[in-house]
Amino acid sequence: MKIVRLEYKGITHRKAFTLVELLVVIAITALLMAILMPALRRASNQSKAVVCQSNQKQWGNFFALFLSENEGRFEELGFHKWMDVLGSYSNAAPKIYFCPMAIKTVAEGGTGSMAAWEEDGMRGSYGTNYWIRKAGYPYLPSTYPADGWWESFDIRESSSVPVLLDCAYASGLPLHSDLPPEYEGDVSSYAEMQCMRFFSVNRHNGKIDGLFMDFSVRKIGLKELWNLRWHKNWNSANDPLPDWPEWMRKF
Repeated sequence: MKIVRLEYKGITHRKAFTLVELLVVIAITALLMAILMPALRRASNQSKAVVCQSNQKQWGNFFALFLSENEGRFEELGFHKWMDVLGSYSNAAPKIYFCPMAIKTVAEGGTGSMAAWEEDGMRGSYGTNYWIRKAGYPYLPSTYPADGWWESFDIRESSSVPVLLDCAYASGLPLHSDLPPEYEGDVSSYAEMQCMRFFSVNRHNGKIDGLFMDFSVRKIGLKELWNLRWHKNWNSANDPLPDWPEWMRKF
């Protein structure tokens, strides 16, 4: 009896991943993502901080152009007026009005320190030190120094006088007696006249970016805000610092 053998050519048997192997691969991928995500987030935030400082340097150029045409004085008629005054120099580039960390208003989903402001049809996430005005403001309480206005940018201590900073409102009139935010993202209404809270926004890991009267731009620690020379009579050497709330003590 003849035995017939059938050979199947070209057919190979592949070994598939087992369920255990797939679970191991997924676990390793998840672990790598958990390790890499904080680093990627930090890199992204650092990139946004660079863009934020670049925006403020551009605003510094616009301030310089305006001042060169106006005897070194900045006339600001309203809390949002700086946008109108300098807008013609910016060619209406909307991105430079916003810190990249705060591009959405509350109505658009922005929250706390990362929310942009919107008022009278204007939007942004930078605000001016209102004490840089050429003239005073008639409706301030007596606790605000009547002779505190800088009026001119041509001063000796220009490197310590803030002009434009990360801010939760278009402008502010800080006093050394202003209290820090009770919690991160606590931006009180302007009626309470606690203007330092507008600038105490945690956008850059315990810091904000700021433009100064000498047109330099640098990072400012949130606690350092009380040591800047916001107005002419600022005396941080003799005035005690506030009692820092829990969320600020780590900075």
